[in-house]
Amino acid sequence: MKCTQEIHYCKAEKKTGKPVIVTDKVNGTTKNVKKWHMDLFDENGYPVKIEVEFGNASGKAKNSGATTVLRVMESSWD
Repeated sequence: MKCTQEIHYCKAEKKTGKPVIVTDKVNGTTKNVKKWHMDLFDENGYPVKIEVEFGNASGKAKNSGATTVLRVMESSWD
């Protein structure tokens, strides 16, 4: 497989409100965002959303100092 995107958190950009950095590995461009997501499907065809959002930490993660959390949302028709 070929890496086409990289997403990372940059503490130095926290003050801008958009510290999530999305890098397009194909053309080398970057952009700063507050939230990034990707919609996919699991092996059974059910939708899956992966998202990274600045300011979405809660509970133990937030109490430990985290400000940005990766979340995976799945749905099934059980």
